[in-house]
Amino acid sequence: MTNYCNCCSKDIRSHQSTIVCNICNSYYHTHCIHTDVNANEDWFCFQCTGNVFPFNHYIDDDEFKFALFSLNNTLEYNRMLNLKFNPFVFNDVINNSNNLIDYDIPHSCSYTFDHNISATCEKDFSILHINPRSFNKNVDLISTFLTSLRHTFSILALSETWFKEDGSNLIHIDNYNLVNTPRCGRRSGGVAIYVHNTISFRIRNDLKLIDKPSEHFDHSESIFIEITVPGTKNIVVGNIYRAHRTNIETFFYDLTNCLTKINTEEKQCYISGDFNLDLLHSNDNHIINEFLSIFYNHNMFPLIDRPTRITPSTASLIDNIFTNVFTHYIKSGVVIADVSDHYPVYQITKSTPISNANTANKISTRLFNQTRIQHFFENLSLVDWSCITDLDSSDHAYNVFIDKFTEVYNVHFPISKHSNNNSRRRCIPQKPWITSAILKSITRKDKLYKKYASNPTESNKTSYVNYRNKLTSLIRISKQQYYAEKLEETKFNSKQTWNVLNNIMGRQNNKHISSFF
Repeated sequence: MTNYCNCCSKDIRSHQSTIVCNICNSYYHTHCIHTDVNANEDWFCFQCTGNVFPFNHYIDDDEFKFALFSLNNTLEYNRMLNLKFNPFVFNDVINNSNNLIDYDIPHSCSYTFDHNISATCEKDFSILHINPRSFNKNVDLISTFLTSLRHTFSILALSETWFKEDGSNLIHIDNYNLVNTPRCGRRSGGVAIYVHNTISFRIRNDLKLIDKPSEHFDHSESIFIEITVPGTKNIVVGNIYRAHRTNIETFFYDLTNCLTKINTEEKQCYISGDFNLDLLHSNDNHIINEFLSIFYNHNMFPLIDRPTRITPSTASLIDNIFTNVFTHYIKSGVVIADVSDHYPVYQITKSTPISNANTANKISTRLFNQTRIQHFFENLSLVDWSCITDLDSSDHAYNVFIDKFTEVYNVHFPISKHSNNNSRRRCIPQKPWITSAILKSITRKDKLYKKYASNPTESNKTSYVNYRNKLTSLIRISKQQYYAEKLEETKFNSKQTWNVLNNIMGRQNNKHISSFF
């Protein structure tokens, strides 16, 4: 069996110098980890040391001491809630920049649960960012999470998709068009944007960060699209994943060029991503300071100010959504959900018309109630029908009757047109194998997770994990039974059988979306 390097993911050749972690037994090229340690010496990889020393990333001495002395305790929920990045107090960057507008930005950011996310209008422009750390691995958790949402997001942005270059493990989402940038030559990484199918857009390859991997550095992945908005400025949406070992100077250079071009075009812009730069340390880390300066100097503002990755002993703000839109109220937040070790983040910009189907979701209904019905009968009894009995033609008499009846009917039961809120209420249509009983179990699981997140004791963790695992197994069994029945129903129709098989494997006909250039 051929071993591979856990850093660069390339096969290890017999002539190459390698070393093995004494804890996890993972192989590494010595040149990948920049070490001259002898292969016979005891050595521990950075992942294992990170698990053994959960405080080793702290920069500030006081935070280091806090983590050291509270190593046997969990991070208090109230302390987590009090951790907040203040974008208005940032080394006087805002005051010293001539490019920035007045930052009286109408927006709010808070922790929330999936069932509390809602928009007031179908035209609201919204983005949900998730770092699943392998979409295929966590597809059941993410599918369940998206199904439980009460709001259909305009954009679903994913970081660390772990999609393959050949596209063999792509995952399609109903009612969304997929745009994907996988990591080249390596496992992990990758970004994707799912665009709701009511939205017209173009891919902006000219805005992608031109960051290439090297022997000593990972690279960042990015993807940009431009949404067509009739009657106003188009919207540029980007999604970026910056790996830990990225060459930070190259990343800042590419990011600056990208933002400069967007500024020149004077378009609305939203950039989501996992940047692996903790904004909670913006005032004591010059790299994070420079990262924020780049966005601020291009009129971009972070919408997320709460920790997005929380463990029992640490909290960091590394996932965010930046925007230059200040003319509308923006609701943003961090969703406490168990889709991965990163919490999803979202933003909803009020009253931004982006859908091409503004009238398609309008429905017409008549207003009925007991009072209207009673008044209708009363007025109908007062109608003079004698003119009908005096007519010789039955056809003419029928037409006169219908006209009089319809006139009274329309007065008491008028037609009302309104938006069909249920048409885009759920992000993913209800899966047929998700029964009402499973939905109740999902609600129960969410409550257990909320209890664990609020009070992360070992007992609460055990209750949540055990219930989650049983529910995951139940959903998989229900899905298998559903497709087994479908295959049984279509066994004499090869075309329908292939439709079922393609559905199981996630194969869809991708729509062709023209490039911007």
